[in-house]
Order: sequence, then C-alpha cells, then structure tokens
Amino acid sequence: MKRIISLALSLILAFSLCVPAFAANETVDYNGDPIVVVRGIDFAGLVKDDGSKAITVDAFDVFNLVLDIGSYKARGDKDATINAIVQFGKNLFSDVACDKEGNPLNPDVHIPKFLTSADKIDLSGDEWADTAVGLFRSLANRFGGKNVYLYTFDWRLSPSALADDLNSFLELVKTETGKDKLDIAACSMGGMITTAYIDKYGTDSLDSVVFLSSAHNGGDIVGSAFTGDLSIGGDMLSSFVISKVSTNWFLKILIKLLDILGIVDSLANFVDDVITTHKDIIYDDFLCETFATAYGLWSLIPDEYFDEAVKLFFEGKEGYDTALAEIEKVRSFVTGTEEILAKATASDTKISFVSHYNSAQLPIYSSCDMHGDGVLESKRTSGNGTFAKYGETLTDSELEGVPAEFISPDRVVNASTCLYKDVTWIVKNAKHVGCKDNSDHTEFAIWLLTQDVQPTVTTNPAYPRFMNTDANENFIAF
Repeated sequence: MKRIISLALSLILAFSLCVPAFAANETVDYNGDPIVVVRGIDFAGLVKDDGSKAITVDAFDVFNLVLDIGSYKARGDKDATINAIVQFGKNLFSDVACDKEGNPLNPDVHIPKFLTSADKIDLSGDEWADTAVGLFRSLANRFGGKNVYLYTFDWRLSPSALADDLNSFLELVKTETGKDKLDIAACSMGGMITTAYIDKYGTDSLDSVVFLSSAHNGGDIVGSAFTGDLSIGGDMLSSFVISKVSTNWFLKILIKLLDILGIVDSLANFVDDVITTHKDIIYDDFLCETFATAYGLWSLIPDEYFDEAVKLFFEGKEGYDTALAEIEKVRSFVTGTEEILAKATASDTKISFVSHYNSAQLPIYSSCDMHGDGVLESKRTSGNGTFAKYGETLTDSELEGVPAEFISPDRVVNASTCLYKDVTWIVKNAKHVGCKDNSDHTEFAIWLLTQDVQPTVTTNPAYPRFMNTDANENFIAF
C-alpha cells in the first residue's frame, strides 16, 4: 500500500510540474478570432546562424570599463575615457551594424521567427513570463495554442518593409486558421509596425487592435539620442538604478552607500563632461556607423527631432543618398500616424490604447524627468496625455476647468488631452507593455482583445480609465 501511495504521489507531482509546459497544447473550445501578439523591439533578440546572441553584455567587460573610467578620471584623461566608451560600444554592437544603404554588415545575424502557432512552441521557460511574451503565453493557455501567434521582427528594417513582412505573417495565420479576421496585441514598437501595416493594407483583416505602451509618434528618449541630447545626472542615476535593483538588497545598499559618498554623482558628472566635450567622436565613430541606417529606429523619432537628427548624423558625409531618401519616407510615415489611427478608429475595427506611468526614465537625456514606463514617455504612449513631472503632481491652475473624470486619483494625469480619450486606459506602476503572465493586467488586455463591440473606459466598472497595479501587476486601489 505504501508503494502504491508513493507511486501515486510521484505521478501527481510529476504531472503538476509538467502542466506549465503542456498548457499551451491543451485542447480549448475557442471559436473567436485568432490572436497575434506583435511584440516590441527586442534589442538583444538578434542571433547569429549558430544560435548565439548578436549582442551580449559581458559583466567582466562592464566591470573593466568602470575601472578604466575611474582610473582615467583620477588622471583627468578625457581622451582615454571617450575612446574606452566608444570602443566598448562598437564591440557590443559590431554584429548588428548596417552599411550606408541599410544592409546588415553581418548577413548571418537575424531575428528568430515563429512561423507557427503557440501549440508548437515550448512556452515553459521563465523567459515567457513577462511583457509581450507573457501575454502570448497567457493567451495560449486561455484559448489554446493553435489560436495564438507571435510576430517578431528585425528592428533595423524600415516601417514599410516591416509592414510587408507583418502582412505576409497575418496572411499565413489566416490560411492556417481558416479565419478572415484577426485580433492584434501591438506592443511597444510593434504598435508602429501595426500602424504602418494599417496604412498600407487597411483594417479589413483586423477585428480588434490593442496598443500596449506604443509610441504612436516616437519617443523623446530616441529623439534625444539622435539629436545629441545626451547627459547623465548623478542624482537621478542612483535613484533609477536603485529602482531597478529593488529586489536585491545588497546592490541596493551598495548603490545607496556609493551615492551617499558622492561616488555615483562624481563619476556621472565626469562621464557627462566627457560626452559633452567629445560628442562628435561618439556620433561619428560609433553611433553613426552603428545606427544611422537602422531605419526602424528612425520610426521612433518624433517629427520635431528629425531635422536636427538628420543634420547631426549625415551633414558633411558622403554616400548616404539612399539612406536619406529612405529616412524621409520614414519621417512621412511618422508625421502621418495620427491621421492613420484616426481612419482606423473610424472603421469597424475595434481600437484601444493602454499607457503606463510612474516609472523613472533612463537618466541620460534632458527630459528624463517626464513620467514614463521605464522605456517610453507616458505622454507619447497615451496619445498626448498631460502628466506632471516625475515625482510631482499637477497644480490647481493646471487642472482648472478639467472635468474630474479626466483627472487621475493621484492628480498626476490629465487625460482630457489624449487623442482618443474614450478608448485610452492609463495604468499606474505597470512597467513597459506590462502583461506579466497570469496577472490582472494581462486579464485586462485579454478582455480588450476579445470584446464583441468597441470597449470604452466606461464599459466595465472593473476597468476604469485610471488603474493602479502592485509589483505583480495585479490591480490595487490608488
């Protein structure tokens, strides 16, 4: 009897451990539209033909770089410092750089494509737990893997080329599933690609589109990087790093100690001074050679940054005629995104927008004090919502005359200025894209994707215009 009980318990334990691996393969009675998750930019996702990562950050190399900067600072050697930083960057991105016409210098580097439904993909690993892929796994578990697909892309390609690629992928999904209509979860830069697809192919194949943390007209952080607005603030740097390592008590204490001793601020100010003094070297010897013809990145530059960015990257340089012509096409698309989305929202396709705030932005540009989701500014992802500076609230004068329904409970957000205020949800404390597997936030995204009629911020009391999440992305009160 003991052996039988032991065997039974062993089988139960083994099965319970295997459930996550097989969840996406379960047979689910689902007759709705196939769902395609268009993931965001996966900077580190590019791989070589042998399967190794094209971009790898070696902790030992980073440590040596910090030691070198400290040594050069002690000697006051700014030239050696900038050379070390530039060489580190060139080594890091050497396999993903493009030539003057936008062709990858290393043809062996590509993005892994998932040209199949989720039921043929092993989703058991921890790498499938967060953001767009977390939503992908949750959808597969809920609706069956055969009804869910994941689109990935090479962020170096132009929006037009990616629109064609997405169209081919969606046609594949329609053929495999036998359905004429699809639902799309457009995540981060995936929103720009989806918008480019809508511009080129219309919305006839789309039943619903949910934009999650999508920059519809670019992001200030990218615009700043492409116009030379690079600066490191020591005070904000320490708080930003602490927020990112909050679960690691040792690193948190160490950074706070370094901050108290003034070391973080001192190093940041030194590097900032070096960058300011040698900005031409950074752009000519590193950024231009690496990213000037990565056209996908130009789609993330707001229109007001374009002229200065083109001047900084290409003025006085020869051989970039093809690139400049392609970049002008990208600019035309970026400036037209509002018109494209207006047509989409006026069609039969259900369109929804989700924006997040209350995360510190990477402190490397002058407007990093804006509210964001840790990657993109909330003003951009919300379609021009009004936000207080990070750590502050909107003043009485700024809120004068604004109906209460548009003011967030913490007085940080005025949603009355959002382009599509009735179909834009704003979530506090959710990270970029959000959608941790099996979280309330993910349930909300699934709800948006599967509504029979266009949902609005008043449709479901459980999902009002403003929401707040905890660290696990479950909804909590403000």
